[in-house]
Amino acid sequence: MKILIDTDGEFDDYMALMLAFKSKELDVKAITTLSGIRNIRESTDSVLNAVELLGKGEVPVAEGVQVSMSQNLEATRKSMHSIWRNGGRSNTREIRKPKLKPVKEDGVSLMLRTVLEDPGEVTIITLGALTNIACALLREPRFAKCVKEVYSMGGAVLSPSNTTPVAEFNIWGDPTAAKIFFNSGIHITLVGLETYYQPVLTGAEWEVVRKSSKAGEYCFENFDPWFKYLLGLHPEWRGGLQIGDALTVGACIDPTLMKTRRCFVDVETKGEHSIGQTIAYGLSSRHRLPKIPNTDLCVDSDWKRFNKLFLDRVIA
Repeated sequence: MKILIDTDGEFDDYMALMLAFKSKELDVKAITTLSGIRNIRESTDSVLNAVELLGKGEVPVAEGVQVSMSQNLEATRKSMHSIWRNGGRSNTREIRKPKLKPVKEDGVSLMLRTVLEDPGEVTIITLGALTNIACALLREPRFAKCVKEVYSMGGAVLSPSNTTPVAEFNIWGDPTAAKIFFNSGIHITLVGLETYYQPVLTGAEWEVVRKSSKAGEYCFENFDPWFKYLLGLHPEWRGGLQIGDALTVGACIDPTLMKTRRCFVDVETKGEHSIGQTIAYGLSSRHRLPKIPNTDLCVDSDWKRFNKLFLDRVIA
């Protein structure tokens, strides 16, 4: 399967890249980056480090859009700097300077070219906000019909959220872009917080991942302040960490890992308290569908089987 990965380069994205590159079912044609809780330069360097340390330097990496269409993320990035400082680091920059460089082509152009040159054959996996793909949709009317399908990590329809009481970070980070995406006509499989937190590896399992390769070792060293923060936030994990973005790659590799419900998903862009909320119609007979269903919403996962798949491949 030919895929393009669109990512903001954080820890769980890094693990998703490791799984994608070590899965023979997937042929990674390109990677596009965007900003998130860190700026575009730091996000891109993280991806370049992963690609370089995994020995996949032939895969083009392109910097995408630097700013959200609809949100100012500066306050979020200031909070991240505080987390990094509390973890013993002065800033959120990568501790290793990658030798690889991004291609000169911008991320949206690379996304468009990769899809349009091979219509109906390229699946996109999004692991961050939806700014790049929304820009591609606005720039080129043919794009939506040429994408095979999209597996997208984002949203919280049936579960508590992680940024506001109702909004998950990737959707909240650019709700305007998300609304464009969900109303594009693309076939979407949405891996939201309903399943994102299910796959948690133990501390002992993560230690095996860390020691298995230079890529794994670097990831844990680089994101150490974030790990400390997450472990303090989730004591119920008992030293473990989740791998939700990698689950999105897993869903692409083996759709039988996921239990889905077909529905119509849209995004709130104007609410005073609800901006970024993902809303699904069709899960209850009480609510009439405003449009034909556009999304396979993942409502549960066989996370134990996924954990085994992840470990078997990443530590191989």
